[in-house]
Amino acid sequence: MKKVLLSTVFFISILLISCGGSAEGEGGGSGPVDPPPTPQKPSKAVLEKPANNSECLEVDAVKFEWNASENTTSYTINIKNLLTSEIITNTITTTSLEITLTKGFPYSWQVISTNSTSFVAESDKWKFYLSGEALKNHAPFPAEILTPKPGSSVSSGSVSLSWSFSDIDANDTHSFDLYLDQDEDNPATKKIVSNYSATKRTTSIDTPGVYYWRVVTKDNHGTSSDSGISTFTVLE
Repeated sequence: MKKVLLSTVFFISILLISCGGSAEGEGGGSGPVDPPPTPQKPSKAVLEKPANNSECLEVDAVKFEWNASENTTSYTINIKNLLTSEIITNTITTTSLEITLTKGFPYSWQVISTNSTSFVAESDKWKFYLSGEALKNHAPFPAEILTPKPGSSVSSGSVSLSWSFSDIDANDTHSFDLYLDQDEDNPATKKIVSNYSATKRTTSIDTPGVYYWRVVTKDNHGTSSDSGISTFTVLE
């Protein structure tokens, strides 16, 4: 009887092995399964055209182009009218887009790369002027507020105001008018300096609260642009 029992056990063991069975459970013998690769962060796209700080003469649609970025499944392009602040957004999977814009305005554009992760990569932000026809002079691009950063808080005392600007017309000369106040109903209407030549100014502020300010950039041909209102809070 014992010999018969041993023979039966041996036969069942052979049968299990031939069918892929294992004494340690189902699936044994196949080895560990490698986990799927972890998705990588997307890299930022490199913009190509319209070129930065250029004049765009397209009559119909403006063609935007950029280089493909790594680990990217889609691109979101944001085009902003720098005078009206209107933003046009499109999400696509290709690296170019044609879109009709209103002529006679300056624009900025930026591409955001995304994939299945929660990470995004933002390209540089470029500007161009859509004239539709060649112009002898262009208004300077609206100044960009640098410090204090919009919505930030600063200590009372000496507050550094700084901004940057650009102009298609490289030979133009420029000056700036600065507006700063705490008037919530009619903000940034008090001019604190006119025809200022630098892009940084320190002013003394001792009263705490929210401040509104903006920069008007002027060229030597009588054209100008407005940065739009930015805010910062002076702490007690």
